[in-house]
Amino acid sequence: VYPSMFSDYIELRNLAPVADILAQMTDWPSLYDMERLANNEVPVYASIYVDDMYVSYDFARETASKINNCKTFITNAMYHDAIGAAGKSEEVFKQLFALREDVMD
Repeated sequence: VYPSMFSDYIELRNLAPVADILAQMTDWPSLYDMERLANNEVPVYASIYVDDMYVSYDFARETASKINNCKTFITNAMYHDAIGAAGKSEEVFKQLFALREDVMD
């Protein structure tokens, strides 16, 4: 969410004061337990969307790289909602299962 959205979208205007307070906070706790991610033993398969408008590509790659046993499907042909988008979820799951099977397509 970008600051301008609170003036651009009427649905968000009433939330602008709260958003400003949250944006000024600097004492947020850690989002992830980095030690736990580094010691993960469960296989993880993740989709990373190059042109995702909600999650920075670099941040997604960096986060995935810190998860032990994580394999990623990286694409610029789909977007953030691909897993729920009509016609795209099948492709996402196909690619994720291919990672599980170590199959390159």
